[in-house]
Formats: sequence, structure tokens, C-alpha cells
Amino acid sequence: MMKKLLTTLVIAFSIPAFAVEYQSPRTLALGGAGRAGPLLNDSIYLNPSYASFTPIYSVSGGYTWFDQGRNYNISVQDARTQLFQAGVAFTRREQNSAINLGASKTIIRRLGVGVGSKFLIDDVTNKMTTDFTFSTSFIATEWLYSSLIVDNLVSNSDARKRNLFRTIYLGMKFVPTKEVEVYLDPFYSPSYPYGKKAGYSLGVEFGLLADFYLRIGKFVNAEVSYLDTRGDGFGYGLGWIGPRMNIDFSIHRMTSGDRGVPFTTSHSLSATIFI
Repeated sequence: MMKKLLTTLVIAFSIPAFAVEYQSPRTLALGGAGRAGPLLNDSIYLNPSYASFTPIYSVSGGYTWFDQGRNYNISVQDARTQLFQAGVAFTRREQNSAINLGASKTIIRRLGVGVGSKFLIDDVTNKMTTDFTFSTSFIATEWLYSSLIVDNLVSNSDARKRNLFRTIYLGMKFVPTKEVEVYLDPFYSPSYPYGKKAGYSLGVEFGLLADFYLRIGKFVNAEVSYLDTRGDGFGYGLGWIGPRMNIDFSIHRMTSGDRGVPFTTSHSLSATIFI
């Protein structure tokens, strides 16, 4: 057991890789899915363009813990302004930190566009690496939402050295009933060198009573933010949404990972206040 833990630590901390900078408990419970309908501040990381469809002001804090360490996150999003909607987030991870910015605007009533930027700071070298995200969201019908996201849009030589490879996501949200929402996020990284270039996340959210939600998800070759790697596994969790507060909890398990990272289980908790 100790040998496995040491191996995980060496692999995780010696590879300068970056996945999605932060995944909330809701995202982790859905197996990484949810880009076509991110909740509250999740749009800053997953799909900046979706903020235009949730016109509220929200402040969120999150904490993720696992065998190899812990992550802290805080974010603020103001989607009430008429000119454009924007948010900022800070994530403290093992040996590095990340700042995310997102801004969006509706073009027509059901179509939004957004841009995001990321600033990644290495604790050892203090070197900052930057890249960008472009996204669109389209609400086709009440039962079908779609999004297109290009993450690490520039992916220049410095970014690729930090494993910021351009990745194209097609997010889809299906609403078969009022109590059930299904999310599917297939993606493709054309220059990803460590394993399969394509993968997906699949999640289902069930409405329980009026305020509680049960979430389950599965991911294949998808990003695992707290380990800075990709892998296979599953997630599940619960959420509560009140009049002015949202609380989410998840358990996320990676059963196999790229570059020899062994299985890992994480727990995550967040609280968001919104008006």
C-alpha cells in the first residue's frame, strides 16, 4: 500500500500536466460531464458561454481531498450585467495554482458565445503559463441543449510543454422528463501524445423532491483535474439547492489513469451563495 502511494505521488508531481483546472462536486459526480448545462460558477471552467443563461450573482467555495493531497477553490461570477457576463476563479492545487477568467454574451435569445483565459503558476519555478477557451451554447428546445468548446485554443510550444493540448468538446444535455437530465460530453484532442486522443463523460442528474439531486456519472479517458491526468472511472454525489444557497458533495473514483497513475478516490464539497 505504501509503495503504491509513493508511486502515485512521484508520478503526479513529476509530470507538469494540466487537465481542466477545477471540477466542482457536481462535475465530479457527473463523471466530468455537464458542459451543455453547467450549474452556477461551473461555467467559468467548463463553458464560459453558458453564464449568459443564468443571470445571477454567485460566490462559491470548494474543497477536494484525496490520498495524495487536497485542492481549494473560490470563485465569483456576475451574470446580471447587460453588457456581458463574467466570472473569476482561483484554485490552489498540489504544487501549482490556477486563475480562470470567463466572459459571455448572448447573440440571440437561445445562442450565447463565451471566451475564457487561464493562468497557471508553478510553485517550484514560479513560471506562468497561459491559454484560452472559446465556447458557444445553443438551447435548441426545452429538452435539448448543446455546446461547443475549444479548450487550450492557442496551445503553443510553451503550453504544450505543460501538456495544455487543444481539446474540442461537444456537450449535450437531454431532458427526457422534468426530474431527469442526461449529460454527454465527448471530446477529441488531436495532438494528445500520452494515450487515446478521444474520450467522453456521461452523467445523469435526478431531481429528488423539490430541492435535492442525485447524480451519477462515468468517464472514459477523460480529465481528472485533481490529479492532472486522464483516466477511466465513475462518480456519484448529492446536491441541495435552496432559495439562496447551493451545497454539493461527491465521491469520485479513477480506476485507471494515463502514464501509470493508479486508482484514486476523492471526496469533494462545495457551497455557493447566489442572489
